Amino acid sequence: LCRTDAQLDAVLDAGAAEVELDWMELVGLSRAVERARRRGARVGIATLRIQKPGEERIDQHIARLAPDHVLVRSWGSLAALSLPGGPALHGDFSLNVTNSITAGWVLGHGLTTLTAAHDLDREQLFALLAAAPRGRIAVAIHHHIPTFHTEHCVYAHLLSTGRDFRTCGRPCERHEVALRDRVGLVHPVVVDVGCRNTVFNAQAQSAAGMVPELLARGVRRFRIELVRESADETARVFTAYRQLVAGQLAPREVVRRTAVHEQFGVTRGTMRTLTVLR
Repeated sequence: LCRTDAQLDAVLDAGAAEVELDWMELVGLSRAVERARRRGARVGIATLRIQKPGEERIDQHIARLAPDHVLVRSWGSLAALSLPGGPALHGDFSLNVTNSITAGWVLGHGLTTLTAAHDLDREQLFALLAAAPRGRIAVAIHHHIPTFHTEHCVYAHLLSTGRDFRTCGRPCERHEVALRDRVGLVHPVVVDVGCRNTVFNAQAQSAAGMVPELLARGVRRFRIELVRESADETARVFTAYRQLVAGQLAPREVVRRTAVHEQFGVTRGTMRTLTVLR
């Protein structure tokens, strides 16, 4: 999943057969779709994470671009885009599906695959894979955890005197904002097409060590999700994971090359019940 032109060009140059686009503005999105198609790649487009009444036009614009698939992030988008003859629909982790009963229901309402929620730890993910339809659960194996999603626009607040997209002057198109925490880590703040802000964790995390077992359990769709990686970083990350899935690179070497924190989900599931109160 790419968010910038530099990332898109890097993965296309590295031989990506399929890309997902999460763009900040619709004009640039249209150009990115065409550029990827000219390079022979299958193209997916991500919807908004939250859809409010009156924002259906964004889904309509995505549909007009005729992508090969749509990464569905909200229930509203699932309802709007589940149309005969439309693109394939892949559910994102934000649908927050953590069990096989919910997975079966959602997959029965138009989704081709569904990304496992980040709330799952390793054993819970394997339990979901064992009970869900084989091959229809996708896993994000490299990503920055989105820690906060808000209507408040940090860009407009800090870099303009406007109140919304009509008066702010769109500083997000010229600047990048991040939040520095008390230990010095810098967490990117990314704007979506609805002018909402998401704060992503500074450190990317990886499920590289789980990939061989995920393959054995039938997972065939893996996502590498980029935030502000440069072109060089993007190429290095993409190449490492492609070699991992192909069995050409060990998980430990992937973690070393990509300089990530090895973990799946929000927790490893290390907490133990010490006392049960009755």
